[in-house]
Amino acid sequence: MFPNTNLKKLFYWTIELLALAVLLFIASRLDFLMRPISLFIGTVFMPLLISGFLYYALKPILKLVERIKIKDWQLPRPWAVIITFVFFLLVVVGAVMIFVPIILNEITNLIKAVPSLVNHARTWTTEIINSRWFERLNISVSSSDVQRNVSKYASSFVSITAGTLKTVLSTATTVTINIFTIPIILFYMLNDSNRMVPALQKLFPAQRNEQVADLAGQMDRTIERYISGQAVQMLFVGFSMSIGYGLVGLPYIWLLGFIAGVANIVPYVGPWIGVIPALIVAATMSWKQVVFVLIIMAIVQQVVGSIIYPKMIGNALKIHPLTIMLLLLGAGNIWGILGMILIVPVYAIARTVLLYILAMRRVNIIKKSE
Repeated sequence: MFPNTNLKKLFYWTIELLALAVLLFIASRLDFLMRPISLFIGTVFMPLLISGFLYYALKPILKLVERIKIKDWQLPRPWAVIITFVFFLLVVVGAVMIFVPIILNEITNLIKAVPSLVNHARTWTTEIINSRWFERLNISVSSSDVQRNVSKYASSFVSITAGTLKTVLSTATTVTINIFTIPIILFYMLNDSNRMVPALQKLFPAQRNEQVADLAGQMDRTIERYISGQAVQMLFVGFSMSIGYGLVGLPYIWLLGFIAGVANIVPYVGPWIGVIPALIVAATMSWKQVVFVLIIMAIVQQVVGSIIYPKMIGNALKIHPLTIMLLLLGAGNIWGILGMILIVPVYAIARTVLLYILAMRRVNIIKKSE
């Protein structure tokens, strides 16, 4: 029936993929079946994602602790896991006790200061409109229209802030559950990570054990370098921006630095998103503050781009910046912010697997030719 074996395999794979697509289409139409599944995945996904991020962020520390050796006595792995986990808990508790009250206080002060910030913005925009250099642009802008727009955007900001606070309060139960479940998941990930490769090897023929271990090791190193590098970047950007904001006299420095650090998790686009709140606050003060914020951002991103990123992430990914930008555009339009966060490591893993398969295929072709 088939002229060669390759065509036969292609036919059967096509039939299987079509059958799978039809099955998924039918299942998606059964709302009573898919809704519980989607709720379950949505509930479990975030704790697993956060635990996985923390696992790879802590993995370099676990490796350092495992190297502790006193004469001929080697620290057992369970003790290394416990020490790393206790260190993580102490850091989290310390950070919560020190920074959370400060950030909450700054959020409260920011909400209270919105009316005064609006007045500053009105005064500043009026001064700009009435300045000589603005008149030379021959742009007809009414100061009353500008002031009305400033008031409108300020009221929108207040309503968005209130809505966000309501959302935060409504999700308090989920956050509380995650606070207790994430450390448990993280502990088991740290403790049982060395059992992952043997478990994967059981799914393949025995003669593939070495290749499975090699590929799993490459994937693991790729994820580790990316996530640990991202964690270092976020901490560096958050603290550096906060210190920079403090030096130029900007208020709410820890809140603005926290936003800049968290936003940095999205490559290339994140730094610009993270600096927007600081620019808004600076714009209500003076144009010099806006310039200072841009200078601080440029200095911090120069250090990140020239030192931290190449050493901690660049060698692991080896992905062209244009490719990353295209991935971010596509993932952002389809899956939003979460997609922009996950698309780069997912692409890096898929690329690692594909390159490994192609390398093994070339090796097999060379062996057959010999």
